Amino acid sequence: MATTILTGRELVLTIEAVDYSEQILSSTLTIESERLEFDTLTGKSYKYLQKNATLDVDFLSDWSNASGLSRALWAAMESDADASLTAVMTATSGDTFSFEILPAWPNVGGAAADGQQNSISFIVDGAITEAFA
Repeated sequence: MATTILTGRELVLTIEAVDYSEQILSSTLTIESERLEFDTLTGKSYKYLQKNATLDVDFLSDWSNASGLSRALWAAMESDADASLTAVMTATSGDTFSFEILPAWPNVGGAAADGQQNSISFIVDGAITEAFA
């Protein structure tokens, strides 16, 4: 089977149904399994407990855009910091991953000659639903 190479440009991330692809530098959904390990008389045994997931997003600060991600996150935190936001990652292949994230405060500021950027690791709240094309 031929290898298909995908780049981050083949992903679209929406939060609350708004596509922020023009501001996003990278986005990664990371899922880690939490399991117990036991040494029994007959060898190792494992017990799966749960999965913990984060959505890591690096993006350009877009404070001058009234409908940009920076202002949307700020408003979400001021409104209800414990209310989940719907996120969907879609690949150009049509595969989608849908989940809820908890909002976080965006950073304000940056270095003199550099573009202002943010890096946020969002906590994924609940289940992740995948639909493979």
